Amino acid sequence: MSPKGISFFLQSGVIPTPYTIYEEVFNLGIGDYVVIYSKNGRLEFEFFHEFPYPSFKRIKGKKADLDYILSLLVESIFKKIDPAKEIFLFQSVGKDSNTILLALAEAGLKNQTTALTLALPGSKKDESELASEIAKKLGFKHIKLYLPERITSIEIDILEKYFSSIPFPCADGNLLAYPMYQLQINFSGSNLLDGSGNDYYFGHVPRPIEYKRQKIYPKFKFLRPLGEALPSGNTIHRLARSRCEMVGFIGITLADLLKFYPQAEPVYPYWFFEDEKRKNWDYFDLKADVWVTHAEFGNVIRKVSNFTDIFGVNLVLPWADEALADYIGSLDESEVLDRKNFRNKLPLRRLLLERLEIDSDKIGKFSYGFPILSFLAMMKDKVKEEVLSCKLWERKGIERFWKILEERD
Repeated sequence: MSPKGISFFLQSGVIPTPYTIYEEVFNLGIGDYVVIYSKNGRLEFEFFHEFPYPSFKRIKGKKADLDYILSLLVESIFKKIDPAKEIFLFQSVGKDSNTILLALAEAGLKNQTTALTLALPGSKKDESELASEIAKKLGFKHIKLYLPERITSIEIDILEKYFSSIPFPCADGNLLAYPMYQLQINFSGSNLLDGSGNDYYFGHVPRPIEYKRQKIYPKFKFLRPLGEALPSGNTIHRLARSRCEMVGFIGITLADLLKFYPQAEPVYPYWFFEDEKRKNWDYFDLKADVWVTHAEFGNVIRKVSNFTDIFGVNLVLPWADEALADYIGSLDESEVLDRKNFRNKLPLRRLLLERLEIDSDKIGKFSYGFPILSFLAMMKDKVKEEVLSCKLWERKGIERFWKILEERD
C-alpha cells in the first residue's frame, strides 16, 4: 500500500493521477500521458498532463448539430455494447442519461433495454416517478430500485464480497448502493450503461457560490499549515484551500490522520503546486480539467466500474467517446454553456425539450439521492468493527478518532 495514496484518499477524498493506493501501480486519466525510458538498467516513468479541451481551442461560430450529436452517441453505444446481451441503463431525470435513452430509441434497442432508477419513497430526492414516465413515453421498460429497510446477513455478505474484491478504493459513498441493486436484479453478463464521462468536453459549470468563493478563499492559503494542525472540520481548513481543491476535494486534517496513520504525509503542497501551474486559468477550464481527471474518473465512474468488475458486467459509458469529445469540444462555447447564468450542456437541453418536451430548467438539478449516512447507521456496529480492526491503522489512535466522530454525531 502507498502512504502517498492513502494520504491523498483521506485528506482530499481522491487520489490524483497517476498515483493509486498501491506502490508502483499507476493510473492514467484524461489528458495524462507517460514517457517510459531505461536508466541504469531500470525502467523510469515520467508523467505529463495536458487538458485536451480548453475553451481557447473551441472554434468561434461553430454551431451544434443536434442530430449529429445523437448519431455519434448511437455509434458509441454500438461500439461498446454486446448486442447479444440484455441492456440496463441507470436513468435519472438528468440530461446525460435521458439523451442516452433517446439514442437507444434511435438505435432500435428498446426491446432489450430496461431503464433503472433508485426509488426513495417520500423523499424530495426521489426521481423514480418522473424517470419512469420519461422511459415509458419512449417505449422502454422501467424498474424502480429499492433499498432494504433493514440490513441482514444477506446484505452484509454481498457488501463483504464487494469490498474485499474491488480493485481500487472509491470515496463516493453512493458506491454502497450498487451491491444492493445486485440483490434486486442480477446484472452479471449484461450491458450496463451509465451517463457519466462528458464533463471534460462539455465544460464543467460550477455552482455560482463556488465560482465566487474560488476568487476569495485561495487568498488565505498561507493559513493552511495552521488549518492542518487543528481537528478536522475547522473553519481555517475549509477556507485555506487552493482553487484546485475547491472543485470538491476535502477530507480530514493531517493532524487527525497522523493520530492513527503515522506514515501520513501532507498533500496540500501538491494541490498548491497544481494551482500554480494553472494560476492564469479560467475557473471553468480548471474545474473541467481537475475535477474530471481526478474525481469523475476516480470516484464517480469508479463506483460503477468497481461494481461491474466484481459482478462480471459490461460497463458502457456512451459519453466517454473520442469522436463525441472532439466534436463537442470544438463547438463555440456559447453553444455548450452559458457562463452568465451558469447553465451547462445546452445542446442536451435543446434535444430533450424538442424531442421529449423535457424542460431541464424547470426540473432543476438533482443530486444522487442515496441516503449514505442512514444506510451506514443500520449497520453501525459492523462498520465500526471493520474500521477499528483495519491493520493499516494504529489501534489506539483510530479508537480515539472514532470516539471523536461518534461524539460529533
